[in-house]
Amino acid sequence: MKKRLFTFAVAILLCSSLSGQDFISSEKKWNVRITGLDIGGIVFHTEIFQIHGDTVVNSLTYDIIWASFDSLSTWQYQGLLREDSNIVYYIPPGGYEGVLYDFNLKGGDTAYVTNFFCNDIPIYVIDVDTVEHLGVSRKRWLLGEDGYVQESWIEGIGSLYGPLHTRFMYCIVCPAWDLLCYSNNDQLEYMMSGQTDCYQSTVGIAEQIDDSGFVIYPNPIRRGNSMYIKTNSVPSNISIYNASGLLVKTLRTVNDTTTRLETANLASGLYLITVTTSDSKINTQKILIR
Repeated sequence: MKKRLFTFAVAILLCSSLSGQDFISSEKKWNVRITGLDIGGIVFHTEIFQIHGDTVVNSLTYDIIWASFDSLSTWQYQGLLREDSNIVYYIPPGGYEGVLYDFNLKGGDTAYVTNFFCNDIPIYVIDVDTVEHLGVSRKRWLLGEDGYVQESWIEGIGSLYGPLHTRFMYCIVCPAWDLLCYSNNDQLEYMMSGQTDCYQSTVGIAEQIDDSGFVIYPNPIRRGNSMYIKTNSVPSNISIYNASGLLVKTLRTVNDTTTRLETANLASGLYLITVTTSDSKINTQKILIR
């Protein structure tokens, strides 16, 4: 009898670790890195999102989500949230209510969601599985198309692009958002793989830029086709970064001013191509693979 009770208790603990992880809570904080392009190349800084306070709209109570763009010195209104039956509803500033997350979706389901930028965004759930982050097991929704995963939702955390940024590429080409860290009650429960800092910024970092430029064609390009990079002189290095600013490919053996880039192994989305000249000057351009 005692053994059965013990087994039952363990089962309850395991189930509770996999479910009941509500999205809306004033104890949560999301650190999101925004990566973009400037005349100096790739730039990025960190936005911090937190839920605080509530209001009533059409007899429904909504929590208010805010963002700090200057390391918690000031907060800016980012919209309204409410949660019901594992569905998170969102009203963006100046917009109307839509579904931000539906944590009831199963593999093979299709649905429409709303993010900070636009409404009625189509999504397709490839699969639902379980993943562990910093010792906590959570359900994970893998979103994409043609069998290729383009985004993940994590139960209780939301999109790995950021709490309000699911499918942002449907609306925005540049910049790009990525969840660096997530904490609950001041306890870190998620950190982006390969990262060691929850607040990142290029402010104050200077780069030496080559203003001679280079040409990329065709751009945008359909995935699977060949893209060409034409430079004014033979470069020492060509690097391709994804929208998160992570290096995905390096072309080190370059012996001509025209380089062919095969896109079959690159996912659809925004990329940054950086060309380094023989005298260590750099230039960066963005490309879009559809």
